[in-house]
Amino acid sequence: LEMAKATAAILEKHDIPYQIAFGTLLGAVRHGGFIPWDDDFDFLLFDDSYDKATEILAKELPSDMFLEDEKTEPKYFHAWAHVKDLKSECDCALFPQDNVYKNHGLSVDLYKLTKIKAKDFAAYRLEQAMSYIDRRKKLGFITEEDYEKKKEVFLSEFKEREAKEKMLDSPEKEILAYPFTYGKQEINEVFPLKKYKFESVEFLGPNNYHPLLVSEY
Repeated sequence: LEMAKATAAILEKHDIPYQIAFGTLLGAVRHGGFIPWDDDFDFLLFDDSYDKATEILAKELPSDMFLEDEKTEPKYFHAWAHVKDLKSECDCALFPQDNVYKNHGLSVDLYKLTKIKAKDFAAYRLEQAMSYIDRRKKLGFITEEDYEKKKEVFLSEFKEREAKEKMLDSPEKEILAYPFTYGKQEINEVFPLKKYKFESVEFLGPNNYHPLLVSEY
């Protein structure tokens, strides 16, 4: 919570929009804070201000936190940055590949939302998925056999999603997409952002939480 408060305070100070998401948003709506078994904090940032946000966070985070990305972690393979804590240590049992990073502190995810046309969503998702396994293969974290298996799965998912997109009512409509799962948001459901109570503080979130949570859960 302290990491999230520090991150949000810096973003709001510089008028950089963000929204809480996933388990964090679900926790705010359903519990007024953390889901009892949740173990991280999720922010969504927007592509047109993402680089500015990470640059400022890297400079202004408290001394016991740092921005973890390809600039600070030589083995970095994620498509989004993290705010990482220097006072704690965790073991990533669910995602063991994360243990290769040199710092094992608590983490706040900074996912990037990218504005694209609805008809391009399947292609965007495939590109992001392939980039992810390409980075892991280049760093020696997955074998050629595993790479080919994952590639086959991604291509199959792409064809299935592409077929659905051909039936869209508004293929030219702009949406917001993030680089994992098949999550996407309608722009008019995100803006204007509004505050959600989370434990003892408030964070910005989407104007209409329901579609995002239904699509994920």
